[in-house]
Amino acid sequence: MVTPAPETTMSDATKPCPVCAETIKAAALKCRFCNTDLAAYAVEREAATEKVLFQGHPLVHQTVGHWVVTVCTLGLGAIYYWVKSRALTYTLTTHRIQISQGIFSTLEQTIDLYRLDDFDLHRPFGMRLLGLSMLHLRSSDPDLPVAFVQGVPGLDTIADQLRESALRDRQRRRVTTFINA
Repeated sequence: MVTPAPETTMSDATKPCPVCAETIKAAALKCRFCNTDLAAYAVEREAATEKVLFQGHPLVHQTVGHWVVTVCTLGLGAIYYWVKSRALTYTLTTHRIQISQGIFSTLEQTIDLYRLDDFDLHRPFGMRLLGLSMLHLRSSDPDLPVAFVQGVPGLDTIADQLRESALRDRQRRRVTTFINA
């Protein structure tokens, strides 16, 4: 009776190193061949991939004032605010913020997160009643030093993610900021 030869595939106890492709143990924290810290490598790869946090148009009615104008104009204000919101598209990712304006002719502006100097979250009374806020961005980009993002639902949590992503992107690119005192 002939026994079949064992297969030479990797078992569940081993895996290939993502850097050098040598076979290492599955529970390894560091590759013994290339000396790569596997946890740090995974975090770095995760930070390098761009993820979309929000993509779309702002809400039609962003403040209580918009609702008042809509009611007073018997709905004509709603048409104006609808066209205005469709003319604006936000794409917020973990690496950049894109603001596209216009319906027929468009202007697309981009701010890389590593260029963000500071941003504030404003909550005017009319927006706060609707549970909305406005993000005021200041950057070192000479083409777009100031920008606003408003009418995006859940902007509070997106702002926290943008702050963390900006810090990671600055560390990844090794960017330092000089402050004028």
